[in-house]
Amino acid sequence: MSDSNPAVRHLRSLGLSKSEAELYYACLTTGSTDAKTLSKTSGVPYGKVYSSLKKLIDKGWIIETEGYPKKFMPRPPREAIKTHRNYVESQLALAEKSAVEELEPLYAVKDQAERPQVWLITGFDKIVSKAEGMILGCERDIEVALPTMFPGFEEAAAVFRSKVESTPIKIRILVSRDVGNVLAKIRPFDAEVRVVDRMFGGGIIADKSEALILLGSDKSPTAIWAKHSALAEIASTYFNYVWGSAAPFEMGQVKSVQGEDLASGARPS
Repeated sequence: MSDSNPAVRHLRSLGLSKSEAELYYACLTTGSTDAKTLSKTSGVPYGKVYSSLKKLIDKGWIIETEGYPKKFMPRPPREAIKTHRNYVESQLALAEKSAVEELEPLYAVKDQAERPQVWLITGFDKIVSKAEGMILGCERDIEVALPTMFPGFEEAAAVFRSKVESTPIKIRILVSRDVGNVLAKIRPFDAEVRVVDRMFGGGIIADKSEALILLGSDKSPTAIWAKHSALAEIASTYFNYVWGSAAPFEMGQVKSVQGEDLASGARPS
């Protein structure tokens, strides 16, 4: 059996070795069977079968049954993939812990203090461009505060949509009640949205390590961008404070708010 088999390729893309992927596929096609039969069906040498089967058991792909000779049966693919994800995450957590314990002392010895990067950005084009870069570079979570509609939102929305389709990130968005068309556009991103009556300032925080804070939204908008975990954490703390008192967004709110937007000239989604 080779990687020309689409099912085997998909299994390998999930992190299984070639032998593991071929054995699980063979187990799916044959049902509960012994190691010798799996070796013949999959083409995996008999000498490698038991070690690969043990790894598949540990990762949650197959189950070993009682009796002699021992038989192996596959878990349902959906269940197996979920169990495998938990296994990978637990292994990653252990590796992260070990790496931090080993590397942090080296960092402390070198006394390499974090050097903050802080920029002052003027103009909506440059601010939106920086926000888009933060979205594209985000790996885990994004927090956004939108006090009002702004030029370039549709471009930023397209970047959001592209990012969400390619990377599973957590998105939380705070909006004011007069931004109905923003609510409608954000909803397809599978973001958690909350509404506040008034909001002082806005911005975006990525991965708790990078923040872009909008200082003004007039004809000459200005923003501060900071690449520093401590500064970003301060911004995130304030975001969470406002988030805690905000009301969960409901789809029924869009119509009433959009009516206000139309009266002010904003275009609905």
